Amino acid sequence: NEQSLVLKICNLSDGDARAAYKTSDLDVRAYKRLKMFVHAEGSEDNLLDGELSCFIRLGTDFTSNYYEYEIPLKVTNFGQNGRNEVWPVENNIDIEFEQFQSAKQQRNFYTDDVFSPYITYLDGGKKIIVVGNPNLSRVKTIMIGVRNPKKLSNDSDDDGLPKCGEIW
Repeated sequence: NEQSLVLKICNLSDGDARAAYKTSDLDVRAYKRLKMFVHAEGSEDNLLDGELSCFIRLGTDFTSNYYEYEIPLKVTNFGQNGRNEVWPVENNIDIEFEQFQSAKQQRNFYTDDVFSPYITYLDGGKKIIVVGNPNLSRVKTIMIGVRNPKKLSNDSDDDGLPKCGEIW
């Protein structure tokens, strides 16, 4: 089902996120994967690659039981208009639902703590986060958002500053 969404954010603090959400009642086990094209831009080249990330969260609620997939965003420079520049392949969300289940099984093997976020890192800075006991047969919430990744150390490339951008 083709639909579009624009998230315009400004002064998004370091480590903060904003999102749009929809409540639903879906069983996604009949599907193999989730695919979405994402575009990111700042104004006048003031946003750099990786300074914002896009995430999609599927869960039985918003905060305690969900799977989340997050990717760092490649920014389209101001004035570029080629298809591959506007919709870079690095920004494509393409994840097999089986990867969510594998991350949950891995978490359950290594820890009994289901309430803390369990993070599995993938190629290209992508990651899967599992919290609680989400169930792909009972997806009640879908959240799509943008995050300003938290600066974790002084050695980090992240400048720790608020960001502005537009995500499609």
